[in-house]
Amino acid sequence: MEAFYGLWTVDLSKTSGIAEIGKLFRWTEDKIQVFSTTGYTLLIEASGDGNRCLVDYGVVKMEFNFKLGEPFDYTGLSGVKAKCTVELTGSGLVENYSSAEGATWKTTREVTGNKMKATTVFGGQESVKCVQEFKKN
Repeated sequence: MEAFYGLWTVDLSKTSGIAEIGKLFRWTEDKIQVFSTTGYTLLIEASGDGNRCLVDYGVVKMEFNFKLGEPFDYTGLSGVKAKCTVELTGSGLVENYSSAEGATWKTTREVTGNKMKATTVFGGQESVKCVQEFKKN
């Protein structure tokens, strides 16, 4: 888990698939535009007997705490609500989401040196993915 700890900054020039994922979430074109062009940081750190994430878009912040393998209630910046379970696997840090409406998606984070790649796939639409690269500050 320690490889994922730290402050990470998204590299928008190495981000792809936001529009495609946004359409699956039924985002408006305006919302897709905002998420495609707004940079952010992601802080992941140990907190008590679990972990804390802080997503900072500058004007809007979102914080959540989790323990590996334990489901928790998640509300994304887009307003989507889901149950999320985070696990550490051989392929990286895997976040599995499931909304009350039945939508599922998965984000897999992999760290190599001071770079983290996050790949999100929407359940049933594995050919559509959002890939983001982060650099550790």
